[in-house]
Amino acid sequence: MKFWFSVFALVLGVGLFSHGSYIQAKAWLAQHLIEQAWQKALLTPNEQVKPWFYADSYVTAQLNWPSQGKTLSILAGASGRNLAFAPSHYLPSGELGSEHGALIAGHNDTHFAFLQNVKVGEQFSLQTQSGAVVYYQVREIDVVHQSQSDFLAHSGLYLLTCYPFDSVVEGTEFRLLVSADKVSSTTSTTNS
Repeated sequence: MKFWFSVFALVLGVGLFSHGSYIQAKAWLAQHLIEQAWQKALLTPNEQVKPWFYADSYVTAQLNWPSQGKTLSILAGASGRNLAFAPSHYLPSGELGSEHGALIAGHNDTHFAFLQNVKVGEQFSLQTQSGAVVYYQVREIDVVHQSQSDFLAHSGLYLLTCYPFDSVVEGTEFRLLVSADKVSSTTSTTNS
């Protein structure tokens, strides 16, 4: 009996380890493919470049936040599937880099975990597929209800993630909203 229990425990342990390794490998590969797609997208600004052939989204921008040590490629369409791989642009909001209120959403336990450390006044940039780089400064950090979207009526870039961070409960009603104003922009086509 002890022998079979030991065999069962060993097989279960190997299975769980293999599954965890598979998930980690898939996440690493996805990030690599998204970055490759971003580099290709910069060279072909009029194409919707998918990170893998069956993806239902494409790369659209890259967020660079030096003070937080973050560079993140942004996918188009803030669906649950896209958010599993990268921060995503909420398409009903304004176009990224435009004068209209644009929203990027991300998970608070992965890509947007760093937002808990962001301070008012920090600066970051967003490079669009056209090569334009838009510089932003954090104006305000708020906790809002998930149903709120009236902020999109105002110009700026908005970054949104679930709140509180490290919650033991999934699917909370609150979101951390980082609001940023455009400081300047360039039309450089150099890759970031």
